[in-house]
Amino acid sequence: MPSRLAATAAFVLAFGGCGRARAPDVLLVVLDTVRADHLSAYGYRLPTSPHLDALARTADRYADARASAPWTLPSHASLFTGLAPFEHGAESRRDAATGALVDATPLREELVTLAEAFADAGYETRGVVANPVYLGARSGLAQGFESWDVLPLGANDWRAVAHRAFERLRDRDPARPLFLFVNLMDAHRPYNVSSPQRMWLPAPDPSDPTALLDQLVDAVMLRGEPDGTLAQRVVTQYDTGIANADRGLGALLARFGEGRGGLEQALVVVTSDHGEYLGEHGLVEHSKDVYEPALRVPLVLKRPGQTEGREIGGFVSLTDVPRLVAEALPAPLGLRIAQSFPAPQPAIPVAELRYTRPKDLFAPYGKRFDRIRTAFYADGWKLIRSSDGAHELYDLEADPAESANRIADDSPRAERMRAELERQIGTREFRGPWPAAPAPTAEEHEALRALGYVEP
Repeated sequence: MPSRLAATAAFVLAFGGCGRARAPDVLLVVLDTVRADHLSAYGYRLPTSPHLDALARTADRYADARASAPWTLPSHASLFTGLAPFEHGAESRRDAATGALVDATPLREELVTLAEAFADAGYETRGVVANPVYLGARSGLAQGFESWDVLPLGANDWRAVAHRAFERLRDRDPARPLFLFVNLMDAHRPYNVSSPQRMWLPAPDPSDPTALLDQLVDAVMLRGEPDGTLAQRVVTQYDTGIANADRGLGALLARFGEGRGGLEQALVVVTSDHGEYLGEHGLVEHSKDVYEPALRVPLVLKRPGQTEGREIGGFVSLTDVPRLVAEALPAPLGLRIAQSFPAPQPAIPVAELRYTRPKDLFAPYGKRFDRIRTAFYADGWKLIRSSDGAHELYDLEADPAESANRIADDSPRAERMRAELERQIGTREFRGPWPAAPAPTAEEHEALRALGYVEP
């Protein structure tokens, strides 16, 4: 890539002259662990997301968006590169020599990220993230960012994240456009249950969020006893966490709107990396399977100058975000961003999970997760291909809750979808050599424990 000086000079030549479209500031926000069906912007019965609702009224709201994986690292890698997990390889895997689980393979340095593309176009690139483990230094996701601020555990609620983002906004170079990425973790274990102001929500359960969630895990996943009352107590805490993440989004939008050109002239993208199970399919939390509660996520994109909202139908994935961002930028900037990535190939409508996090894989109920699961979408249907042979097929239009597995009574459709999945993946699957996956530091291990990924 060219030097920063050369890139800045190119930017000035391209966008500094009279009559040229001004390169817009870009804000990309991930509301970590937020499932679409618990957002009022997506029809939830409670007003959990007033700030996202307001943004969606002036933006494109994608009604049928999916994460590319049900956990943080591979979904963020897809968001940044436009590649599916089987292509970028930032996932869990089994070591070919030992069979040991490699929990998190970092993103490969040779892959181009959105931040690198924007930096190459002369942008200042900043990241502020609240996940100190799977977005930390060993994730490989900081590629292309001039600064990548990882907030420590215990100081990573929306207020702290917004405060650090505000610092980066104050310190920005006013002569350059800005690409700012922010990750908010309030809806991730331990849920942020501090009461949002001016929110018409039920009071969250006063119990410790970690202890209450562990009770639900034990009831549902260990004993197989779905407890509706206990689940509802957890839901009130989860909804409060979403509302707090939305407060962080509102603070970011307000401050970002004070920048060059204001919010109206900015490009704003809000999404999530994955959802959360709240007892569905015998599951609690995420990173455990490829059902809809963990995959259906929000995606709201406000183009520069856009003032009227639209609902956009049709399947889209986090892998589509780099393309959507490039298309929303003024020419020739959008073309330049698009050309920073490899020659485009058709996006494959898939989501993938390889095994799960160690805490669940090695738990008494962990045999269920010792497999690779790939969800493939086509014409309103969803095929789950499973490495253990437990394949599933769902008619999502008639059965959005995935309650009736149609694999036995519609085997011709399942076979056609399986063959198409195999054809589309073809030779695109990354098979190594794998980058080294550093062992977590003591601080990262403590964060893994607190976030529910390893045992104490």
